[in-house]
Amino acid sequence: MSTHILDISTGTPAEGVTVSLSREGETLANLVTNAQGRIATFSAAPLPAGRYCLTAETGAWFARAGRESVFTPGAD
Repeated sequence: MSTHILDISTGTPAEGVTVSLSREGETLANLVTNAQGRIATFSAAPLPAGRYCLTAETGAWFARAGRESVFTPGAD
């Protein structure tokens, strides 16, 4: 599993966004996007088949950028 986060208002990568991977309410990993806005993998080993949730902590990223978040806190 991987992720790629872009600032859709500028089309540029969102570097430094903390993203958590969870399954059935258990957090499996917390990683930060790189300069390209990517997290290449959340686990060195293959993940078992199932439903997972990726949660991007965008509030801190917007604050660092000096912009107001357009997302509702806690919304998945």
